[in-house]
Amino acid sequence: MTQRLKNKLKSRSGMSRLVAILLVAVAVIAVIVIGIPVVRYYNEESQKIGCNTALDTAYRQYVDHYLANGNKLDRDETKEVITFVMNGWDDLCPGGGNVYIVADDEKEEGMFRLVCGLHGKDEKERTRLNAGYVLDTLRELLAEKQKNGEKYPESITMTLNGKKLECLLTDEPTGIRRGTSTTGGLEGTVAYYSIVGHSDFGKDSGMEEGGIWYLSFADENYCAEWKFAQSWSGDSWK
Repeated sequence: MTQRLKNKLKSRSGMSRLVAILLVAVAVIAVIVIGIPVVRYYNEESQKIGCNTALDTAYRQYVDHYLANGNKLDRDETKEVITFVMNGWDDLCPGGGNVYIVADDEKEEGMFRLVCGLHGKDEKERTRLNAGYVLDTLRELLAEKQKNGEKYPESITMTLNGKKLECLLTDEPTGIRRGTSTTGGLEGTVAYYSIVGHSDFGKDSGMEEGGIWYLSFADENYCAEWKFAQSWSGDSWK
């Protein structure tokens, strides 16, 4: 009887320790899970602040050189100046955002401003600039693939704002009219393109076979659509 009671007490003690360990483990996991969004938020905020600071410094340096050169710096020269004074271009944004040189309509003719495709204040402008970059990069990468015998690649992958973006070949309009956050079945940033000659889609455009005739681009907030010999459209242009 005494031995049975001792075994029972030992068993209860063992279970108590196990429960305590499990509770501690659950508490640690809870702290980690709750803390991850907080850490991510502050990390993103620090990257945004760092980007704004870097672009502000780069812009000030650009203005100095612009004035020193008699108000004559084209886009390529502007990039060269900023690359030199900032000791690089691709890492201007600590978050990996693409940095664009944009004509500054609010200043005198010939001046530019810098816009980050990840942290720029105007979300519609960011979508437009990123879509334009994707189209230009698609053309370059498609040309490389076609030289290697891949005439109609099903997908082309590039880097946009520090992340991989897989652009997919399509044979019909996507019908995307808004950002992916309000479009069912889509998330994040997406891009679709068509190639003349791959299907009947765009065959009457008059464009040479093998070229990109159509692009549908969307991020979480807005979309942009391009067709050969037509203007851009989509809610980022409205």
